[in-house]
Amino acid sequence: MKAFFSKFSKVDWVSFASCVALFALTLIPIFFDVSTTGGWLRAALISLVALTISTVVLAQISARESDKVLAGNVRTLQSLVSSAVDQNAVHEIPAGHIRHVLDEMLGSSKEWYFRGGSARWQRECVLPGLAQVTDRPVQYKVQVISPFESDLCDKYAVYRRKSRPDDERADPVRIQMELLAFIYAAVVWASRSKIVPHITLLHRFSPFRLDGNSESFLITVADPKCNGLRTKAGNWYHASLLDEFEFEAGYATPLTLPMEASDAEGVADVKQFFQRIRELNHDATVNWKEDYTDEEWGKIYDFAGTSNAESAGAI
Repeated sequence: MKAFFSKFSKVDWVSFASCVALFALTLIPIFFDVSTTGGWLRAALISLVALTISTVVLAQISARESDKVLAGNVRTLQSLVSSAVDQNAVHEIPAGHIRHVLDEMLGSSKEWYFRGGSARWQRECVLPGLAQVTDRPVQYKVQVISPFESDLCDKYAVYRRKSRPDDERADPVRIQMELLAFIYAAVVWASRSKIVPHITLLHRFSPFRLDGNSESFLITVADPKCNGLRTKAGNWYHASLLDEFEFEAGYATPLTLPMEASDAEGVADVKQFFQRIRELNHDATVNWKEDYTDEEWGKIYDFAGTSNAESAGAI
């Protein structure tokens, strides 16, 4: 009852008081004028008017509550529509369109963030693409799982096999070699261009892969059939992803990189590079069993893909 009356407006209270007064008036002819037909007619008329007003009041209250619910639904719908057309909102990107969106983002980027697995697309496209920027230093911030931790590579390989059972790259040794190739490639490309690489080694992995820049991020997973999510600067989610990227670095190991690297001598350059990596990062590489054959070092060199480009502008 209290909840019902709490919905009354001033008009409702006036109408309600009028109804009570009219009902009270119906009692007068009952006590003083019941002996005449006219008295009963007056009582019936007053009761009818009171009933009509009461019905109108109750209908108004019910209609107003329905209007409130409808207005709330309209506001929710407006919010959803605004989000759908807002350039700063989070958008779902169809799986088949992800590569196109990434290429578009990379083409207009002056810096790049990446967190993910074996970093193949970074070696094949991102590094050559960023190397074409010649008018300013290009900050390249990367978080990858540590290739110097075999157990971590094993766990990541298990995850990839579950996501992509037919993926030949879901092998711990292959993953480790591709990550080593990426680290090597990053420094080779930095030696040729204005790329400034910042590589951080993660001690855990996430199913989410993050690509993007200060203007936009794209989040994907290992399964190529799954859609991605894109968000742009100005949206709270984009800002939170930037914050989360920095926070995650606090639980990881920054990799100290050599000032430069060459690929002119092939396998010999790769071996020399990782000897220097070990010297600069003793704690990070203390458990690394560097027991590759020359053939395997050759695969790491091939995975790096730097020999396919003779200059910073080539892709």
